[in-house]
Amino acid sequence: MVIDATAASNPERMNIDVECRCNDSVGQNFCADFKKKVAESAAYKLVDNTGGFGIGVHLTCVDMWKGIVEHLTGHMSAVSVAFTVYSESLPGEMLEDNSVLRVGTDNVSEASREMISALGQLVTANASLFDRLRAANEKQPSSGETSGASVGGPETSGPSPESSPAESSPVP
Repeated sequence: MVIDATAASNPERMNIDVECRCNDSVGQNFCADFKKKVAESAAYKLVDNTGGFGIGVHLTCVDMWKGIVEHLTGHMSAVSVAFTVYSESLPGEMLEDNSVLRVGTDNVSEASREMISALGQLVTANASLFDRLRAANEKQPSSGETSGASVGGPETSGPSPESSPAESSPVP
């Protein structure tokens, strides 16, 4: 897989973790083409884990004709996509968007381009969230320290007194 020089040198590239559960041939081709487009993009970095923060793309594919019209098997896949936001500072992945699309053998590349476009729209719509996650990631304490910081806005410097009832109780 070749990544262009611009993409490889851009430190602000958004991490994209792509998970494919595609057993049919069209779905497998779509997944491979989508991953290739992500890796070649100047805006995204294809990763294989959810360390740091970024967007998860979860693809599940089913041959639309298998068991229904056998001579059409292998020509079209129903692809379910779920976009999530992940971060080490979140308790888990947050669902951002999901949809189902049909991908045929003749439009795998076009469907991948449209998925890249949808990814761009999600990144733009969540720009302030990603700025906060980036700042939280940069402020990670060194080993042995704890910050108590949340993913809140820049004014959040630590937990509020209300968030820790044990601190407000008198010690016997």
